[in-house]
Amino acid sequence: MPVEYPIYRKSLSEKSFYAVIAEDQCIEIQQIGSKRLRHEIHARILPDRLLIRDVIDCADGRYLPITAAEFAAMEEKP
Repeated sequence: MPVEYPIYRKSLSEKSFYAVIAEDQCIEIQQIGSKRLRHEIHARILPDRLLIRDVIDCADGRYLPITAAEFAAMEEKP
């Protein structure tokens, strides 16, 4: 079954938010204390590809689906 991108997820801890752009590319926003870090992941090695696949599949219940609006709100927070 074809996957439609982007896909939005968050970790169970609600400290990481993901926008999966393609099967080998995603954006992660990490909440660390009062700061937020934005990472663009371009999966060139197997561990990165497996991370993105786990996020897409909500592997082991570690990730939850969210809306584009929820991701955008996290990205825009000061």
